[in-house]
Amino acid sequence: MPENLRLKSIDAAGERPLQLYVTYRLSTLSAKLNRQAGFVLKRAGNLRVPEWRILALLSLHGEMNGSAITELAGFDPGQISRIFRALETRGLISVRRADEDRRSAYMSLTRAGRALHAKVLPAMQRRQEQLLGELTSQERATFLRVIDKLQVAADRRDFPKS
Repeated sequence: MPENLRLKSIDAAGERPLQLYVTYRLSTLSAKLNRQAGFVLKRAGNLRVPEWRILALLSLHGEMNGSAITELAGFDPGQISRIFRALETRGLISVRRADEDRRSAYMSLTRAGRALHAKVLPAMQRRQEQLLGELTSQERATFLRVIDKLQVAADRRDFPKS
């Protein structure tokens, strides 16, 4: 970011450059982190970021239905369906239809899915450690508190005039 933008206060009233909007900064950071993760995942296990997220969720939680995965992963249902098909085609997940409602499906990792997750996890953990290593322990704690607050603020839909 240019030095003149860094010096401006993010709390300054009035016109604010796009580069100082919280959503802009988070979006550009997210895009960079996803490109970085994509590179690591491709090299470590020929996976894409959304596929990795689903494998990681299934590894952590065991069998899950599509709705729960959609909510936790933050993907839209159509995207989730495509990812499920790709993972199932590769033999990484198994899909079980619910007896009471055939539209509802439950996913779990196959042996191959667990093996791939175990193979890729160390690379993703090294990446995470490297990212967090850029911050002091106090900065990490502050960062997590700020993210938690922004998560709550992101649920708001009304913004009254002050």
